[in-house]
Amino acid sequence: MPPTLRVATILLLTATLTPLFAPAAAQPPPAQPPPIRLGIDTFLAEPVPLKGQRVGLVTHQAGVTREGHPTAVALQRIPGITLAALFAPEHGMDGTYGAGQPVPTLPGRTPVYSLYGDTFRPTRAMLARVEVLVVDLQDVGVRPYTYASTMALAMEAARDAGKPVVVLDRPNPLGGLTIDGPVLEPQFRSFIGLYPVPLVHGMTIGELARLFNDAFGIRARLSVVPMEGWARAMTWAETRLGWVNPSPGITSEDAPFFYAATGPLDGTNLWNGVGTSSRFQVVLAPWLDGTRLAERLNRQNLPGVRFSPSAVPHPRSGRIYRGVRLHITDRLKFRPAATAVTILAEVRRLHPDRFGFTRSRSGRYLFDVVWGTKGVRLALARGEPAASIVSRWQPALATFQRRREPYLLYR
Repeated sequence: MPPTLRVATILLLTATLTPLFAPAAAQPPPAQPPPIRLGIDTFLAEPVPLKGQRVGLVTHQAGVTREGHPTAVALQRIPGITLAALFAPEHGMDGTYGAGQPVPTLPGRTPVYSLYGDTFRPTRAMLARVEVLVVDLQDVGVRPYTYASTMALAMEAARDAGKPVVVLDRPNPLGGLTIDGPVLEPQFRSFIGLYPVPLVHGMTIGELARLFNDAFGIRARLSVVPMEGWARAMTWAETRLGWVNPSPGITSEDAPFFYAATGPLDGTNLWNGVGTSSRFQVVLAPWLDGTRLAERLNRQNLPGVRFSPSAVPHPRSGRIYRGVRLHITDRLKFRPAATAVTILAEVRRLHPDRFGFTRSRSGRYLFDVVWGTKGVRLALARGEPAASIVSRWQPALATFQRRREPYLLYR
């Protein structure tokens, strides 16, 4: 559907919220209730704190109850709660806008304000009719994924406007045990990384809210409504929750694992299959020797992953790109950032004259912004082995692990 037609359609639907959020319940509820209660489910069991309040809700199509009902609709049905405004993150309220594509603000009886367009944080005017700001976003556990930044900026705006914030917690699809990759350095702060956390942080969005608010100084009047029954070692399958795509490219419970390893390859001249059914599952280039690369990678016995040669036609040019396909064999052992660095080091070893990093028009390396450091790029350019690069970020990871401990809600 063209963007103009899509916007017009949603505008017609804002008079009633249920059709607006109809795409969220893409999967039927499971035959047996899931063993966990999400933050929204915990809240719905005792919604007294918000009764009599005008609520602003930061959410999207993946903000649903464990039965698959949209959080916006569930809140609207509670007597005494007025849903005064909705706030849409990147990809929009219906999750159909592409990565980096501006999301429009949609006026209506319940306005839908964009937090990914002209502004990335709610303005005072947007919050004027709101008494409390509620956040219900499904994150994927990887720092460059923008929903944690949207939450943080919304918390700052609520603080400045004197409004309390309630974050409804959700599982981290990667689980809560894996911490991997470099910790963000301050000079690389951006919307895809606001605070010094690792590339893969192993925290839920509610735990991140607590960390951001206290350790990183937001100081909003914050309440986090925790889940019940979730454990850090849980896979998504073990939660028995239906999967609702949090963005167009994250289309299954497996996708966050692939994204965590190949999404951070942005800023190189490699392609991760975005735009095809193989998105994030492959690492390809027209000049890449996939057979040799797969052999070299498999000899390294990286935890939780194997590789096979792959070839995929590029959707724009039709040209065949070759390389490797990732096969995740153990989600708990898989180390996405270490895997990514190992792939890059081996690609450079095989093709030193072909592999490279791309610059923006300003001359900045996107790769550095994504990884939160220039150290990884420079080490790869020098031909350092992956093990050396990975070992260099371990002390900062250990420090972060200690720092996050007081803010964890689950074991």
